[in-house]
Amino acid sequence: MEKPNTTQPTIPTMPPPIRELPRSLVERIAAGEVIERPASVVRELIDNALDAGATEIRIELRDGGMRLIRVSDDGWGIRSDELALACQPHTTSKIAQMDDLACLATLGFRGEALASIGAVAELTLTSACDKSGMAREITLRPGAPDEVITEANVARGRGTTVTVRHLFQTMPARRALLRGPAAEATRALAVVRAYAVARPAVRFTLTHDGDLLLQTPGADLPSTIEALYGADVANSLSALEPVHLTNATISGYVAGRSFHFPTREHIFLSVNGRPLATRALLAAAEAGYRPLLRKGRHPLLNARITVDPDRIDVNIHPAKAEALLRDEASLAAALRQAIHQALGAAPLSFAVAASPGTRAGAMLSQARQLRLPMPRRRRLARLPSFSEAGARQLAWATTEETPLHELPELEPLAQFANTLILAQSPEGHLFLVDQHRAHERVLYERIKQTPQESQPGDQDEVSAAGAGQLLLEPLMIELTPMQAEILTARLDELASLGLECQPFGGSVFLVRALPHVPGAAHDVAAFVRELAQDAAIESDDWRDHVTIALACRGAIRRGQPLSLPEQRALLADLRSAGVASVCPHGSPLAIYYSQEVFIRLFGW
Repeated sequence: MEKPNTTQPTIPTMPPPIRELPRSLVERIAAGEVIERPASVVRELIDNALDAGATEIRIELRDGGMRLIRVSDDGWGIRSDELALACQPHTTSKIAQMDDLACLATLGFRGEALASIGAVAELTLTSACDKSGMAREITLRPGAPDEVITEANVARGRGTTVTVRHLFQTMPARRALLRGPAAEATRALAVVRAYAVARPAVRFTLTHDGDLLLQTPGADLPSTIEALYGADVANSLSALEPVHLTNATISGYVAGRSFHFPTREHIFLSVNGRPLATRALLAAAEAGYRPLLRKGRHPLLNARITVDPDRIDVNIHPAKAEALLRDEASLAAALRQAIHQALGAAPLSFAVAASPGTRAGAMLSQARQLRLPMPRRRRLARLPSFSEAGARQLAWATTEETPLHELPELEPLAQFANTLILAQSPEGHLFLVDQHRAHERVLYERIKQTPQESQPGDQDEVSAAGAGQLLLEPLMIELTPMQAEILTARLDELASLGLECQPFGGSVFLVRALPHVPGAAHDVAAFVRELAQDAAIESDDWRDHVTIALACRGAIRRGQPLSLPEQRALLADLRSAGVASVCPHGSPLAIYYSQEVFIRLFGW
């Protein structure tokens, strides 16, 4: 007999009556849409300064901006009788009627920035409109941007200073979500750097706890890039060929291919002087440089797009982080082509002589082969077929044939072009192994091991945890201030990898020893610069980037002849590696042709 259901149904209750929210709560909600962290405050205040015609903007941070943010400019200033009004919600001088929204020429326009900041922090506003040397200053009560608690005359030249103290102090839940001072300062630095590149004629200065993080000359873009990245990078800049479209133009610069970074934070896209990167534009930029750089590396790129104001809508996101662009597809296509041409490369093409009509050629078009399994999905490649026009075609197709799940024992047969190892499996399959990528994988796995896990002979190739090789003379390198701060905290871990360096004042370091890898002796300066950039990444996997760089530098080069015993040893090491199908960069390192392919090919 079934037991009766004793679960009582949930009886819906009537919701509370609709009521008008208190103004203080509305201001907190609006502030949450606009102000997410200190970097959001910095962005909003820079927008206001640029709209005021500033030619110099100084930003000061304390404790990552959580204790203090001060932004000063030399713009037009705010009239003394309008200071309090400027801090009220939706008060602005930038628009007056509905039609103004369709043709915006300013970065800000909603008039909510100061009000939102005042709702979550103590706000002090100091401004002067003339050169008399006298300014008016007001301080607002935290959480009440309409309540002035102090007002006085102070000394200041023309311009505005906004001081924000104790951000989110009255909102502990929001404050708890912030990261540490260094991480928040890094986010603010990224914001200022993007504006400095988008507006090179403006002089930007950023300090954190008294340390200078960024300073630009306020001239042209090459000089700004030199101030941010150094003379070598600035000298490598190539101009994007200006592209003129209907109601739009594209211009900018890209650094040489020898200067690349592990993240996309140095890709700067701006529209009408506003740092802005839509998904389509970011995808187009990456499509333009991806074939020209190794996997996982990204260039220093500045692309400036100018469109008619009525062809962009920035009023679709509370924090103006997104925008709608008319003709975005055509802009993206033009951007992709401009970047590709600036890097000085054309799409690769293949052409060979054909022997159409042969039985072998017909069977080649039908034969299929397998690649070693990729990390995410497995695909099959057709063997090359030769058409009557003589063009070589490579296509990908799926099949029900079971792919290999691990690398079998291989016996080397020969070396092709001192690049590929031709080897045979016990089942009679033919393998083509890229010797450089295979050795990269082997070294990567060894370097990742702890000293206790390393095998006795490993240190002959790479010293993963011992002393590095001493340089005859210390090498001096200079990083950005934020990179230097991050690198300083990681010196002990880098020493365990063999990279021994010490601070030499400011952002300069002396490198005394390098990891013991065979390729370190070649172009030492470039090697050290790459390692330092990888070691100064603001991420949890920075050590993996350094390990990949070490493995790449120490691996056998393409074009290096190997004896059969050396080939045999490399293949054995590869088989014992954790992932034997791809190199640490994610590129395939081997393909194989099953015996069935040759049976079909030759009609055995």
